[in-house]
Amino acid sequence: MVLFLSTSLLSESAFAYLDPGTGGMLIQIVLGGVAGLAVAGKLFWHQLKSFFRLGKVSNAEADSDET
Repeated sequence: MVLFLSTSLLSESAFAYLDPGTGGMLIQIVLGGVAGLAVAGKLFWHQLKSFFRLGKVSNAEADSDET
């Protein structure tokens, strides 16, 4: 880690080229990350809600247990 920081801070200017496809790729990465966080948040929220409903049984579960 120290080697990476020292080489990146002490390096000279790099004349790099970013083609137009790079912007599209960055947008896809950001949108994919947002979608992944949304799905993870929804799953976490569902587990959190079901944790606090330990003693409660919904009508659908009660009906399926009686048959």
